[in-house]
Amino acid sequence: MPKTLHVFRKILKNGVEVKIKQKKYKIVYPTSIWEKLPKSLHRMFADGITYASTWHLPFITDGNVAYHFSHPPIEPVFFKILLYSMPTNIFEYTNVLTSELIKKFYNVNFLTQYKGLNHAYSGKKIKRVLKEKAIILFSFGKESLLTFGLLEELDVKTELIFMKEPQSIVENSHKKKLTEKFYLAFKKKVAFFPLPIGKLREASGFYWGWDIILSQYAFFLLPYYFSYHAKYLFFGNENSCNFHLLDKEGYRINPVFEQSVSSMQFLQDIPKLFFINTHIGSLVEPIHEIFITYILHHRYPEIAAFQMSCFSDDEIKASKKKRWCGECEKCARLYIFFKALGISPHKTGLTTTDMLSLKKADLYPLFNKGEGKSMYGGSGLGRDEQLLAFYLAYKNGAKGELIEKFRLLYLPEAERKKDKLIKKYFGIYSSYSLPPTLRRRIVRIFQKEQQKALQYINTMLNSSNAR
Repeated sequence: MPKTLHVFRKILKNGVEVKIKQKKYKIVYPTSIWEKLPKSLHRMFADGITYASTWHLPFITDGNVAYHFSHPPIEPVFFKILLYSMPTNIFEYTNVLTSELIKKFYNVNFLTQYKGLNHAYSGKKIKRVLKEKAIILFSFGKESLLTFGLLEELDVKTELIFMKEPQSIVENSHKKKLTEKFYLAFKKKVAFFPLPIGKLREASGFYWGWDIILSQYAFFLLPYYFSYHAKYLFFGNENSCNFHLLDKEGYRINPVFEQSVSSMQFLQDIPKLFFINTHIGSLVEPIHEIFITYILHHRYPEIAAFQMSCFSDDEIKASKKKRWCGECEKCARLYIFFKALGISPHKTGLTTTDMLSLKKADLYPLFNKGEGKSMYGGSGLGRDEQLLAFYLAYKNGAKGELIEKFRLLYLPEAERKKDKLIKKYFGIYSSYSLPPTLRRRIVRIFQKEQQKALQYINTMLNSSNAR
């Protein structure tokens, strides 16, 4: 007989308390924020936030979960995102099959012993006149920095929020220091939102609890939608987030499904369920990572100086001292982008000098043959973009053992594909998640930068060929 884990929740004067095995986890909001969420919606919000934070516990405890409140209306939204996000574990644990994960997910009894099964949520529809204001899920990564730059240029007011995960100690420390410097430079505050309930995420083993953190964030920030009367919430999901591949069983898998357009379409239901029309999307959806890097550093160099694109793994010693550890796949990916685009890595604080040495080969999907340490790196989907980056870096005069290895192994392939790769990775694609009120102006900026980027690349290639 499987053990049952009982989950309770309590509405506080400024947030929600989740209780499991006598342990309490509080999600607390500034009073000025919480009081703007209508009281008639508090119970529905508390039920939803508790479910979204604890759905994964049966996978860790191998038991059932008894929720002592009604089925939350957001359950179907999260269930579908979970179903499509869960198989990403196969890129980290190669001996696991997608069918096994789905079977376990299907058979786990999530919702037993509910109290008040027939109790309907009450409350009148809440009407809100939204302002031309955006909440940015801010991380100092290239996508959130570019989103900030774009909105500043378009004169859209922004609120920057960093989600402080309790298990990301090193990252939190670096982001805190960057926040202080960012305020001095732009007089712009970055609010830190602590998430003590993040302690429930699986710290080792499968990614249970980490699978849908962005979707959780979209829900946790709901009181801010009301408080700011925010018309938009923006993630930093680029075009490659829509890529997928077939696993060995024939399942179509997207290693970052919750960052895809499909997932963002599901997330639109969250504000609607609470009678507010905040748009959830991504301004950088139409473009790829290498193009995002180009625009950020060439159009907004003063903002780009604050970039931190590093896993900040607490187990890597270098992470504790530097905001770029120089020992993870993200550092490697951005380093070769910088070299490809003529950007000095040192200007962003990426001071590691051996990123192109042979000992770093496993950090690059181009060389590790789909055996990367991250889900996206392990999928191999970033391989062609990196092939282009190494080619441009080589033509740009970059030096190093991996540049020489690239020349010996992949230069003919890159020469053969260069036109197709440049067109693809500096192209402008779908803009489904861009709000109609901003779409035309954003795409126009991308088109201008595309012309500059292609001119830069052609000039560099012609100069290289002349040499």
